[in-house]
Amino acid sequence: MSLPRVTLFVLLFCQLILAPTASAMTVTPTQIEMRSIGRSSRSAITVVNNGENALAVELVVKTATLDEVGVPKTNPAGEEFLIMPPQALIAPGATQNFRIQWLGEPLLAKSETFLIYVNQIPVKLPKRARGVQVVFGMGVMVNVAPPTGEPALEVVRSGIVTDARGRRHPTLTVLNPTNVHALFPQSTVRISGAGWSETLSSGELAQIIGIGLVQPGHRRRFILPVTLPPDARSVQSSLEFRPKP
Repeated sequence: MSLPRVTLFVLLFCQLILAPTASAMTVTPTQIEMRSIGRSSRSAITVVNNGENALAVELVVKTATLDEVGVPKTNPAGEEFLIMPPQALIAPGATQNFRIQWLGEPLLAKSETFLIYVNQIPVKLPKRARGVQVVFGMGVMVNVAPPTGEPALEVVRSGIVTDARGRRHPTLTVLNPTNVHALFPQSTVRISGAGWSETLSSGELAQIIGIGLVQPGHRRRFILPVTLPPDARSVQSSLEFRPKP
């Protein structure tokens, strides 16, 4: 199946070091849609400290490119964003808002995608402290669209795959031929074969697939949440893409 929401848009790592207790945090939202000019060139990330100890975090920005199955490749970003504050020490139970401002090219030629990591900073520990500290980093996907252009999706290929339990599912490969990123779950998809058909709503796609980002000029292959009948040998797919303003 396509990478689930938690795998694609909340990137989690941990390292073990000596500490009295572990901290936890909540980061919202996990996806931000921006434009390179106007009101939508500003946003915010909210971090809640759910732990019993003070939480030190820093925000790190990387560019992201997704391959055909949705796995991101990241590289260090430049100075495309102003983040205030870039670091914070959050008291137990407290909330910290980080303001995000686009500083990159106002007249972008095409959409750009970033991952802003909210990384927990390990605290300096007393020499005799014992225990385990789990250090978290969570990634927020940020898509920045150009001031002009509209996204679109075209069906490139349909296919069938078999999962680990032997169930067969239809696949759909789409292409975004525009200069603006597209979100596949903003589609209604119809799959059909000999004597059967099924329609997947935008809500169903969003629940199973997650963000479903298709970057400008890129292809994405999605495994659809449908179990094919035993006698299905081939599938045909069509979609109606309705991007939200």
